Amino acid sequence: MTIPVQIQQIIKRLKKPSVLLSLVSQIASLCILFGFNVNENMVMSVTTIVCSVLVTLGIMSNPDTKKNGYGDDVLTCSTSGDKEVHVNVNGQMVCANCGAVYVPATGE
Repeated sequence: MTIPVQIQQIIKRLKKPSVLLSLVSQIASLCILFGFNVNENMVMSVTTIVCSVLVTLGIMSNPDTKKNGYGDDVLTCSTSGDKEVHVNVNGQMVCANCGAVYVPATGE
């Protein structure tokens, strides 16, 4: 079973520290709202430390995209015409599937 491209992109975005910190903050806020005893400052401090270590080790970063945001590297392949994941190679977006250099289509 293959994972759809958009799901792969969501998983890739979860590797960004800012997304993870926001998600943990929102979960902690929800727990407090529902009456759970949560020390939000401690949760955020631990999460920040863990993210910092993972970024330092290169585990939590996505340097393969040229732009920022969701789905920024799912582009139309110049060869097949299908939506494919592209990676940044020497300043150019290249199809991860066939290696074709990305040429923007009209309106993309």
